[in-house]
Amino acid sequence: MSAEKIRNWDGTQSWTPEAIHHPQNEEQIVELIRRARDTKKRVKVVGEALSWSDIIDVPTTAMRFDKMASILEVDQDRRRICLQPGARLNYVNEVLAQHGLAFDNFGSIILQTAAGYTATGTHGTGGRTPILSTRIEKIRLIDGLGKIRELNADHEPDLFSAARVNLGCLGVVSEITFSCIDAFDIEERLELVDFDTALADLDNTVNTNEYCKLWWLAYTDKIQVYTFNRTTRSRGGFGFTGFMDRSGLSGILFTGLMGLGRAVPPVIPLLNNTVQKLHFHPRRRVDRSDRVIKVSSGIPIHQEAEYAIPIEHAAEAIDRTRMMVLKADYRVNFPMEVRFVAADDIPMSPASGRDSCYIGAYVAGLKWASAYFAEFEELMRDYQGRPHWAKSFTRSWEELRNLYPAYDSFNQLRQSCDPQGLFRNRFVDRVFPDR
Repeated sequence: MSAEKIRNWDGTQSWTPEAIHHPQNEEQIVELIRRARDTKKRVKVVGEALSWSDIIDVPTTAMRFDKMASILEVDQDRRRICLQPGARLNYVNEVLAQHGLAFDNFGSIILQTAAGYTATGTHGTGGRTPILSTRIEKIRLIDGLGKIRELNADHEPDLFSAARVNLGCLGVVSEITFSCIDAFDIEERLELVDFDTALADLDNTVNTNEYCKLWWLAYTDKIQVYTFNRTTRSRGGFGFTGFMDRSGLSGILFTGLMGLGRAVPPVIPLLNNTVQKLHFHPRRRVDRSDRVIKVSSGIPIHQEAEYAIPIEHAAEAIDRTRMMVLKADYRVNFPMEVRFVAADDIPMSPASGRDSCYIGAYVAGLKWASAYFAEFEELMRDYQGRPHWAKSFTRSWEELRNLYPAYDSFNQLRQSCDPQGLFRNRFVDRVFPDR
């Protein structure tokens, strides 16, 4: 236990808490919570800090789970995995594969801890597949009174439902059990499609493929359409592009090009078109499911805002985002990413109650991020957009309350689990203010 600086992934936020604790078991977590309660300290659990919003703000004391990062059990027959909160998803995926199992939905980046990933409602893509948090079967949660609560659909079902996307403010998750499916391979197809054609065909693309996503490099006239479907074909088809992705060299190259664009902004349209022609050419490849859907290592540092909107507005919203970017004074030097997720029943999930399209506004450059995100957020208001909790957003609590039918009931659960406000931070103060 020693105080040190904690930074978020892109280095835009940092904290020096009074202490950083590394508990090894539930008993130590309970003791830390009770001590914080007695001394009126606030506690924040920090995972890999792969967040752009202040959801990871550390007010006083931090707790990290590097010593609680194990897989506790894999039940191959019942297709379940039980793990500690600090287990990183890339490690979890490897263990699942060794047992012939897999998750059916996961994000592009798999460096997060399981607790952080699910707490923020982080998602992958698949128009008929909901977010990973829906696959949680059991949670052990230690609340603000130091009480260990075993949650599932039959025991404290309301709290269990809320805890699947808990925003870090219901308590400390000490154990998670997920349901899994049999392992499977995926064939990825990448096609470069004229922008208007891709939007006209969007419903068909989403409905006829198990998974799909879109990337658009600003100032180009093509959309990169990725489709992913299960296959029994032999693995392969990686080629030179696959080598660049797997080795991390594509990330290094892209980082260099973005640096050039920041130094000489007028060349960004030329750079984006060049990157698309050289790197994002049509291709097919087959590999294990999680290896295909995740992006390569060596992701360049950048800033992100992302909103979930009802899927029926996807094409219109994507087109309006393009027009917004083309008319803007700022420059966009990172791909816009579009993904699709099935509706779920989790109170504070951005996909709660509606099939959703997630539109990601990404940029590598702080001088452009503020103006880009402000205009993007304003556009998303037209579609009742809900922000990704771990990414940049400025929605007021009043707006969020209108966007989430279960906002008040979740807040009541939060207050009952944490009556003294141990888990409050800047994020909780602005999303669930005392009033």
